[in-house]
Amino acid sequence: MDNLKLWVLDNPSDPYTFYAPNVEIAGIVACSLSGGFGAHQADNSRERTPILFGWEEWFEEKGILDLQAYAKENADTIADAFDSFLIGDVNKRKDVEHMLELLPEDKKQEWRDSRQERMRSSLDQIGERAYLYAKRYREHSCTIGDNHDNNS
Repeated sequence: MDNLKLWVLDNPSDPYTFYAPNVEIAGIVACSLSGGFGAHQADNSRERTPILFGWEEWFEEKGILDLQAYAKENADTIADAFDSFLIGDVNKRKDVEHMLELLPEDKKQEWRDSRQERMRSSLDQIGERAYLYAKRYREHSCTIGDNHDNNS
């Protein structure tokens, strides 16, 4: 995770953090979950994405003229970002990461999913959708428009 930055998902629901290498990937992750969400870098709140409005213009400013092509070229990086989602704020994340390091590989996902279910107060299932999108991007079967189907 040397080149990854910690991001905070800006949303009206439960707090989430995730890792991404840059604001462009963080933006794709946030707007894939909801056009009403955004993200900001945990230790530099000026490094941020739009929230709610201006996504198309923002991607153009970032040099991403074909969002589908960019997402396809960066599918593994986007999948890693989605897979890194953890419920809780920045301070809790360090404790959770430490706990995950102590667990055997075959128990990590089960513990993470169980914690997600216990801590989630919203019906929005942000974390669950992030993990689903990670799987889809790894299979290269996800496109940006597909992500707004909350129940698949």
